[in-house]
Amino acid sequence: LGTVVAATLYLRQLVEPLDTMLNQVEQLQSSSASFARVEGLAGAPRAVREGSPAPADDRIDVAGVRYAYDRGGEVLRGVNLTVRPGERLAVVGPSGAGKSTLSRLLAGVDAPGSGTVTVGGVPVVALGPEQLRRQVVLVTQEHHVFLGTVRDNLLIAEPGAGDAELWAALAAVGADDWAAELPEGLDTELGPEAVAVDGSRAQQLALARVVLADPHTLILDEATALLDPATARHTERALAAVLEGRTVIAIAHRLHTAHDADRVAVMEDGRLTELGTHDELVAAEGAYAALWHSWHGDGRAASGR
Repeated sequence: LGTVVAATLYLRQLVEPLDTMLNQVEQLQSSSASFARVEGLAGAPRAVREGSPAPADDRIDVAGVRYAYDRGGEVLRGVNLTVRPGERLAVVGPSGAGKSTLSRLLAGVDAPGSGTVTVGGVPVVALGPEQLRRQVVLVTQEHHVFLGTVRDNLLIAEPGAGDAELWAALAAVGADDWAAELPEGLDTELGPEAVAVDGSRAQQLALARVVLADPHTLILDEATALLDPATARHTERALAAVLEGRTVIAIAHRLHTAHDADRVAVMEDGRLTELGTHDELVAAEGAYAALWHSWHGDGRAASGR
């Protein structure tokens, strides 16, 4: 009994030091990640702020693009793609195929390791910040609600917008109903200490900012992933109506987005393996057809058809 009691006391004495060590390790990891973000900003491609050439049109060309992250293998392997002005392109494929990485290169967030990504003949990374914001906008499923009012969160995209334009943008993405119910409407403070906004509403605010920015090309990387299917479908249709005539590139797992697109690009293992309309790719019975049949659960993918 004495041995058991002594062992128990020793173990209890170890608990607090171990907790302290684990907390310090967690803080070190968090600090390292924060510092890496600062390093990332320093290493980000610098846009030419003055005298940068203006794109001739809205055509996007991806030629021989290869890309690898610092601590990993090659993610994109010789991707070639042309997106026509006004086209709705869906990019599909399994997780890890390089879809999100391609979207970051198209939006000028990262520069390709080799090859080129141009809009109107001008490298995307050479566009100044204001030019880039008006040309290409990337919307991901990771959204941030800034401390301030609903108005503040929307004016980031278009500082000169009036109330009518702000409400129209909210209505375009189906957010006007809940925004109208806020205590002070557009002047309602958002944040942990004020009115909390959940993930789906944060996504709608981000999409409303897109409507206000009015870009020539919109890249949606699972931008409606946090919305329930019915709301996501409604929001996508509303955005499609608002962005009629704009170029829309949708990175999606929900294949109804691909079904509605003008063309579908299929990515596998960092390569673009198929490109065509929904009907053409289903008829070809390749990778896209397998995804489509699997998504519908009709068993044809499993049978090899």
